Amino acid sequence: MPTSACSKVPLSSLRQRRPRLRLTQPTFPASPPPPLMVHRALEKKDTSYQVGFGSYDAEMDGYVPADVSLATLKKGDKVGEGSFGTVFRASIVEDVEGGEQSREVIIKEYKKNVRGRDWFSFYSDERAICRRLVGCTGVAPFIGVAGSDAYLVWENIGETTLGAVMETGDAASEAALKAAAAAMCMESDTTDAAAFVSVARALCQATRAMHIEGVVHRDIKPDNVLLTSTKAGSPGGGVVLIDLGGAADFDTGQGCSGDEAIFDPVYGAPEQFTRTRKSGIAGGFAGLFGGGKGDAGLTATGAVPTEAFDAFGVGLLLLRLAVPALHPTGAMDRARAALDDAAERVEEEAAGRSVLQEWRAAPGSESCDFALLDKVGAWSLVEGLTQWDPEQRMTLSEALEHPALGK
Repeated sequence: MPTSACSKVPLSSLRQRRPRLRLTQPTFPASPPPPLMVHRALEKKDTSYQVGFGSYDAEMDGYVPADVSLATLKKGDKVGEGSFGTVFRASIVEDVEGGEQSREVIIKEYKKNVRGRDWFSFYSDERAICRRLVGCTGVAPFIGVAGSDAYLVWENIGETTLGAVMETGDAASEAALKAAAAAMCMESDTTDAAAFVSVARALCQATRAMHIEGVVHRDIKPDNVLLTSTKAGSPGGGVVLIDLGGAADFDTGQGCSGDEAIFDPVYGAPEQFTRTRKSGIAGGFAGLFGGGKGDAGLTATGAVPTEAFDAFGVGLLLLRLAVPALHPTGAMDRARAALDDAAERVEEEAAGRSVLQEWRAAPGSESCDFALLDKVGAWSLVEGLTQWDPEQRMTLSEALEHPALGK
């Protein structure tokens, strides 16, 4: 009989998470947020932001009463680190009748020396979004604030990100999918195809759950995808999204203008920025992984956030997960440069093919194995989600109806 493979995948070492870019476009004409998305007409559950959170005012950017006393919080080992904060294991220990009761949590401490704007504005943005999404099945369960804005606190429902299982695995095998299956508490004999489909479906569902609440994540990438399960306390499925500070909230207007672009340049939707080229060899393999052109910089376009931003990130993330050669650190960076080159060729030639088709057909394609995508019928899924034209891009609702995801 198969056994459950539920386990935390230990990180071989603590990794510095790749930075999120914030590009400002002060000269771009102010753009109002687009009309609320059609799905906003759907009935939403009533979530009170006051329950359990003191007298929080969504329009106040000042002091918020603590939800967790620092006297009960025991800080543990560091889990990871990003551009704006450091994440630790912790426990909330409270006296109960007959002894003490411990609750395992994750805490985030914001760095005070971030560049661009003051640390508290980054912190308050994430705090506001986390409070807004209490009860949303697509994000980690938020407990609240510890102390006088000392930490943000979440339930510990897992510590393994999709980035960790890909970048610490063996690029010559499907080790990442086996590790992902274990982190999602799937059976030990789960096939790579089944694991991929489970991750893909759960990721689309988690992102869609945020969209139903009127929030666009804007920074979908492997480090922001937490692998979990209902056994571990997940409010939804095997994936939840984390690092919500850059999200756009169409209920409150937070982050909904195009004045500040927030994205990872590898996974960011192409309508968000333009890439300035310079001559010279960028390195990597010709064709598939780029080379011949280097990046001199990125310029924000001022595009207003939409759900299509997230759909593109989901598509590129699934492409990377399915192709072992794209797992190692740096491989996807080179692949994105090659994809941008392919997009230019498609535009110049007015070709009737997608950017992914052009990229896959380029010299060097033998460096990648697309067999898994072909086996589960997911090539058209990934191709649809990564359309360079956002008007032609597949929505996440459409993705969840795709035959590859079991519909």
